[in-house]
Amino acid sequence: MKVAIIFLLSALALLNLAGNTTAQECIRKPNCVGITTHCPMRYEPVCGSNGITYPIECAVCFANRNRDVPILIEKDGVC
Repeated sequence: MKVAIIFLLSALALLNLAGNTTAQECIRKPNCVGITTHCPMRYEPVCGSNGITYPIECAVCFANRNRDVPILIEKDGVC
């Protein structure tokens, strides 16, 4: 009986932990390749890890130029 209870509690703990594995998957670094002086005139909003919505991914690259800790992109779209 004790073995069955320990097994069930272990299984519940593993299932609980398995549900949290996707929380960090969508956070990514902005693609800053080829960006030199300005961003294209498009509106494709992204949500930064600082909670600010940027009008385009390129704007995150410019915001990161003078930062020690870079801003990451949490998701596409507004925050």
